[in-house]
Parts: sequence; C-alpha cells; structure tokens
Amino acid sequence: MTRRWLVLVLTIACYFHNISPAGAGEIASRLAAFPRWSVPTNLLTNGELIYPAWFAGEWQVTSILKEQIAPLAPQIVTPGFDRNKTNIDRPYQFRVRFGSETTTVAPGISMSKDATNQVLADRAFNGQQIAAAYLGDKAVESIEVIKKPQIKQITKLASGTQLTVVMTGYQKETSPQRLMTTELNQQIFQGKTIYLNTVETTTSYQLLADGHITAQQVTAIYLSPQDPDYFRALQQPVALYRYALNLTK
Repeated sequence: MTRRWLVLVLTIACYFHNISPAGAGEIASRLAAFPRWSVPTNLLTNGELIYPAWFAGEWQVTSILKEQIAPLAPQIVTPGFDRNKTNIDRPYQFRVRFGSETTTVAPGISMSKDATNQVLADRAFNGQQIAAAYLGDKAVESIEVIKKPQIKQITKLASGTQLTVVMTGYQKETSPQRLMTTELNQQIFQGKTIYLNTVETTTSYQLLADGHITAQQVTAIYLSPQDPDYFRALQQPVALYRYALNLTK
C-alpha cells in the first residue's frame, strides 16, 4: 500500500494533446517526447519552487491516472505497478493549497511556513490531503516539512512506515497563463525493509480562467544506486505514469 503511494502521492497530472515541441523549451520538449525518456533531466535550481500569483489559494483537484508504462518490463517492474492498473481512469479528489503562509489543519500535521509574499506549495497540507484521498483519512500519523539545508518532507504512516522525500532540484518555464515545472526527488521508504528511488515529476499547468487550471504531468520512477537492478536499468525510467488533473477554486 505504501509503495503504491510512492507514485500516487506526488502526482498532479494530465494529457498531452496540447503540447507542441515547436519553439518549446526543454520541459515542453521533454513532455512532447513522452514516453521516449532515457535519463533523468538535468536540474539547475535548488530551493523552493515559486508559483505565479494565479496559483494562490485553495483548490479542489480531480486527478485521473490515464496511462502507465513499464519500459523495461518484464525484466524490471517496480513494486505496486500491477496493482496500480486498477486506478486507470478512476478519478480521485482532494484539496491543495498555495500561499505564503499556512496554518495547522489537524493534530500531528506540521505545516510548512514562509515569511515572504512568494506563492509556494503548502507541501504538508497537500501531502496530507492527497494521502487521505488515496489511502484513507487515518493513514497518515504526521507530516513534517523541513526547509534547510534541503527541502525535506517526512511522512509517518499509521502502519509504521516512514516516507522521506528530499527535493534535489527543479526547473521552471513560465508564460502569462502557463507554468511548466520539473521536480526531482529522492525517496526513502523505511519499514520492515528500506526502499529507495528517484522520482521525476514534470507538469504543465494551464490557466483557463480565473479559478480554473488544468494540468499535464508525467511521473517517472528511476532506481537508486542501491537497487540490485540499478546497472541493468542504466538510468532509464522503470515506470512512467501519465495523469489528467483539473483544479477549481
């Protein structure tokens, strides 16, 4: 169950019919090349990803898994990949929040805070909401977001498993009504065993009208050097997930 969340909890996504590589930046070109990805993208920026002003506020999200691919199957298939097939075309709903400061929403949930006026993702609130949608209201025991020296999110599940996500970098491309981002994270599951991997989340957000955003996203899973199949994969993604997302205020 927790490994299933490995893919699902970080995804805000959608379909690729509106993305064109002509004159596009690196992120747009990468999305247009889906699923022909070979290695993780090179990320140049550290720190917190800043969103445009039209992201500020709380949103109701409908997220739908549209497609999943295991490029190296049957030789290499990630845990939970086959179980995720039952989620294809199934809508999940949850809330997300973006702003400069946040408040506590539930006991045991430590909310991220920032003293600036920049629009940031409320990582703790969003993580708790998404986990509740996919795993149930009582699945999460606590969430803590640490900002320095690296952005780190520590999620403790009621099952006793702990998920630590460390953000290693991002890229961003913007236009007046579109935001394109790529985030790279290292993930560590600690339970009866330890499972590590790298997750690349690439998203194209489109502002359709005030209070209405659609998004296009691919989540790519890469093996960590500690995995026995790491050298067989040769830095290729072992799982790709494509999602459809609709956000309304």
